[in-house]
Amino acid sequence: MRTLLAMLFGTALVAAAPCAHAFGPGGGPFMRGHGGPGGPGGPPFRLIVAQMTPDQRVQVRQILRDGRVQMRQIMKALHDAHEELADKSLAPGPLTAADLAPTTQKIAALHQALLDQGVQVMLKIRALATPDQLAKAETTKQKLDSLRQQMRALLEPSDTPDSPDSELPE
Repeated sequence: MRTLLAMLFGTALVAAAPCAHAFGPGGGPFMRGHGGPGGPGGPPFRLIVAQMTPDQRVQVRQILRDGRVQMRQIMKALHDAHEELADKSLAPGPLTAADLAPTTQKIAALHQALLDQGVQVMLKIRALATPDQLAKAETTKQKLDSLRQQMRALLEPSDTPDSPDSELPE
């Protein structure tokens, strides 16, 4: 029973995590949402667009509109594959990793397609930027990285026994 519950919980996490991020407040990866450091949907992408002229931003919006249809198709297929995985996980009878392999492979391929599409959109947008705009975006990124490091240093708990944080469980 514990094994079945653990498997169902793990499957639910695997099934829910990508969809939660993709349909989060940002509207999906590579569009407006937050990506990881250096990711196409993250701050570097925004830093490039922030340096652009109004005419360039109009072109960016058109590139995003053009890519949105394909992104939505991939997201729909990904959602359907996650539903399929959930249905298989909850179906009666024995279940093995081999039974789930085709669905998990489909999910992995769709994640890769989503990443590839996002990178293509990002590259099209980056191609609009001038070398000067890219240099300014890089300088701003370096400043932001420095600020993040300073914030981490300030917020990290101290290892001294007299600090209030030393009593917190690890």
